[in-house]
Amino acid sequence: MKAAVLGIGRMGTAISWAMKELGFYVIGVDSNSEGADNFRSSIEGAASFSNDLTNFSLIKDRTEWGTFYLIQEASHGTKTLEDALSFEKPDIVISSLPYHQTEEAAKWCIDNGMRYCDLGGKVDVSRSINEYAKKKAKVPVFTDLGLAPGWVNILAEEGYRKLYGGAEITSVEMMVGGLPDYLESNENPLRYGVTWSVDGLINEYKDDCLVLEDGKIKTVEGMSGLQDVEGESFGQMEAFCTSGGASHTLESMRERGVKNCFYKTLRYKGHRDIVRFLIRDCGLEDEVLNRIFTRGCGYATKDEVIVVARVHKDNKTWNEEKVVKVDDRFSAMQRATAFPASAVAALMAEGVFDGEKSQCRGYWDCFSKNLSYKDVPFEEFDKKLTSLFALV
Repeated sequence: MKAAVLGIGRMGTAISWAMKELGFYVIGVDSNSEGADNFRSSIEGAASFSNDLTNFSLIKDRTEWGTFYLIQEASHGTKTLEDALSFEKPDIVISSLPYHQTEEAAKWCIDNGMRYCDLGGKVDVSRSINEYAKKKAKVPVFTDLGLAPGWVNILAEEGYRKLYGGAEITSVEMMVGGLPDYLESNENPLRYGVTWSVDGLINEYKDDCLVLEDGKIKTVEGMSGLQDVEGESFGQMEAFCTSGGASHTLESMRERGVKNCFYKTLRYKGHRDIVRFLIRDCGLEDEVLNRIFTRGCGYATKDEVIVVARVHKDNKTWNEEKVVKVDDRFSAMQRATAFPASAVAALMAEGVFDGEKSQCRGYWDCFSKNLSYKDVPFEEFDKKLTSLFALV
């Protein structure tokens, strides 16, 4: 089977490796020549070449595990990407492109009957893709398949299934933190080190957030809802609302009668107050905030990702905590984002979501073409995910 990965940056590199390990032939596509080196590092023996797709004889360089396409945007633009996908006919297209490029690629895949998924995280872009998929998709489409949104939402759905029945589920909590391994890092006032896109981080802090509160979906300010959080696997932390992580979980939970549901970011205690002061009170521009994070905090050389999903019903609580560490091949953020996305992408490519699904009342129903987290068969997903974590 074939998987096409669009954008071979940090996440695309890890996705390419994961899909190869799951048994797929991988087609890497990027407009940056550095993507070729990233692809080679993730796909052993992969061919790498620049190809404007006017001469398909170059495909003779195809190797056992993968082929890389360098897209020359200035001269060929999106048309070259479309030609590459049309020629390869992948079983799944996985986008790790920037937000401003994702929507165009997604809609082309939908128009051409290709299974598509992405890392998402930008609310308006994902909404547009899903609305388009509802009208035109012939095969499954799944947006927001990374860490948060993504893995934490799938865990929350599993918690809902475990506690469903009898009294209503009262609340669903999703929390994720991408952090420096604090014991291994130099302390700074923000107690933070950059683990992913700084621009994305700033947007999450500044943008308004959606929460489900008392049965209604509401808009709240980014960095509101500060609370203390304690976990068996990570100790004392703080959590506060940030945008994007809840994705379509809110609507899904509301439809099933859940009263409260939210997504929050986990940080070492004291972080939120300083960042809120800089953004809200000082009104610093994004360029200045970028320098504060990149120069003042720096990039985390050793990182960890904490994932928490909690579901409450009466006096019962389902609690799942995951702590992902950096390893010799990938950062914790790469592993915690790319591996869950790849596990679901593999299920999509295998046709798991193409047909019908069993419903709890004994009848069968078709999967929606725009998939949601409640559609993911957790045991099959977790088996693939566990196998990837065990490999590195």
